[in-house]
This record gives sequence, C-alpha cells and structure tokens, in this order.
Amino acid sequence: MRLIIARSNFFSYSETFIEEQINQLEPIHVLYEGWQPSRLKAGGSLFSFPFSILAVRGILRRIIPGLYQKIYTYYLRRFLRVHKADAFLANYGPLGTNIYEACLAEGIPYSVVFLGFDAAEKKTLATYGARYALSLPRAKAIICVAESMRANLEEIAGPLPNLHVIPCGVDTSRFIPGTPKVGFNVISVARFAEKKGSLKSIQAFEILLRDFPDSQLRMIGDGPLWEEAKAYVSTQGLSDNIHFLGAMGQSDYLPLLQESNVFIQHSVLTPSGDSEGTPVAILEASACGLAICSTRHAGIPEAVIEGKTGLLVDEHDVEGMAAALKSLALDSEATRAYGVAARKHMEEAYDVVKLSAKIKGLLV
Repeated sequence: MRLIIARSNFFSYSETFIEEQINQLEPIHVLYEGWQPSRLKAGGSLFSFPFSILAVRGILRRIIPGLYQKIYTYYLRRFLRVHKADAFLANYGPLGTNIYEACLAEGIPYSVVFLGFDAAEKKTLATYGARYALSLPRAKAIICVAESMRANLEEIAGPLPNLHVIPCGVDTSRFIPGTPKVGFNVISVARFAEKKGSLKSIQAFEILLRDFPDSQLRMIGDGPLWEEAKAYVSTQGLSDNIHFLGAMGQSDYLPLLQESNVFIQHSVLTPSGDSEGTPVAILEASACGLAICSTRHAGIPEAVIEGKTGLLVDEHDVEGMAAALKSLALDSEATRAYGVAARKHMEEAYDVVKLSAKIKGLLV
C-alpha cells in the first residue's frame, strides 16, 4: 500500500499516538503544516515557487482562502499522481475537509481520524461542520478513538456506516511494568490545558496530603495553564510534595511511570466543548502496571475498567477524586491488583500493533 499520512504538526509531545501510527503504518510520505499540510517530513514541499514560500501561503490563506484552497487542491492532486498514492489518512477532522476533494478527483480512498476536540469543540464544529457533512459520507473510513464522538458527527453528517471506533493504542512491548519507589507516588503526564484538569488533580492530591503527608506527585508536561498551576502549588505550600518536570519525550518519562504507583488525570469537558478522545498517557501508565485515578469522560471509561483497573469519578468532583486517591493509598495490595489488571487490559484491547492492523485494513 502506497499510503500518505497527513498531520498538522511536524512533531508534538501531545501527539504520541500519531507518531506511533506513522511507525506502524509505514507511509511513503508524511505531510504536515496546519489543516492544509504541504510540507514533507522527508523534506521539501508540495508547492513550487512562489507558493513554496510560507509568507506567500500565509497571505493567500488569510486574504483569499477560497483561491488558496483551489491552489492547494491542484498541487495535492499533482503530488498524489506523481507518488502513485493509493490511500490517504488524515489526522483530525478539519484537515480531512481540505484533502478530500483532491483524493476524490484522483480516485484515491481517503480516511480521517478524529482524536477529540475535532468531534466535540463547539467552534470547530461550527466552522467545519458543513464540510464534515460533505466529506465524511464519502470517506473510505472515519476512525474515532472513542465511542462518545459518534453522536456529534452523525448529528452533522447523518448516519455514517463507514465510522469505526478504534482507540489509541500503546506499545506494550516498550511500556512495561517496573519497580515502584517506596511510598505513595502519583504521576501525571498531560498538557496543562483546561480539558486535562491539571489543577483539579492538584487540588485532589492536596486533600490527600492531609492524611498522607509524605505522598509525592510528579507532573510532566507544559502548556497554557502551567504557570497558574505552579503558582497555586507555591502559594499553598505544596512544593515539597508536587513537582513540575516540564515537557518530556516518552523515553524520558517512561522510567518515571515505572517508579510510580498511581496515574492521575482529571479530564473534563470544557465550556467551549473541548474534549479528550482516549488519553494516550493513561494507556501508557496502564501498560506500566499503574492503577488509574481519573474521570468518567470521553473514552476514559473504556480504557479504565472502573473498580478493576482503576477508580473513576465524575468530572469536577475534586473531593471524590481525593477519596479515590485515599483509598488507593490505604490499600497498597488493591492498588497493585489494579495495576496488574490494567496491564492485562492493555495487552488484550489496546496493543498498538493489533489496533494499527485494524486501521490498515480499513484504508483501501
């Protein structure tokens, strides 16, 4: 299969699923750069001069977006012909709306992966909904990483028999259990963004410290709310127990997962409608044998079997999350049992090799 994969970013710490998708599916080319990706990961551009100049593209996109889309479609069609592509996979719904015309014109089946906000955020649905209605019914496959996304997309585009729910996966040969440190060690791997609920995780952990003052929380990631979270921890005098490690790659935070007992993430639906899909960090932590403490949100209840691989609370229930953490801290044997079950659940239902094979089978 001569597959083209498109994504919006060259690389992002928060898009490890797309990196793994590329590794597993082995496309002949990867395109990136926003919702109309024109740059090749291997180097070069779809465009010839002068459209290969970023400033020229930026001006056209801003001033004459309709004309720019026609130019983009022309050059993408040429690229697909030259490279004899026979399948196209677009990551994120908005990107899919900009490539489908070229694919249809060249007779190339295209598929679109929805990863979270693109099937839920109000502004995104308002902006791209009409184009979703045009492009999704004609796609070879629509892949959503959580069942919760289906209703929004079918409300816009009608029944979609080509929609498949395939969650994000985890490399279970790489993310394996280690030896946790002594004590009660909690970890978070997430961008400090509203939907991740990082401050709510901190506040739940703060309550836990009243009864378990030696507990430790390490938080990996950065983002728009990072400074606010650090300020809160400093003001509340929590700096001896809560540690901000910044953004890290998988190789750097893997050993930290393996040293921990519990993974925490208080994901929420934001007022703008922004939502998770299936948080990959929860899958990675589960594969490493950690008990999960999270919320009943999006694809999390599918990834975390409540009462078996971890504990879930309602969104915004900080006291409930604190109680869940306390129950895990009180019973180390139960916490270990959750972790063992979490590892087994990942092996059976979230192994990235198995899930990538499912995706591959849908593309042509």
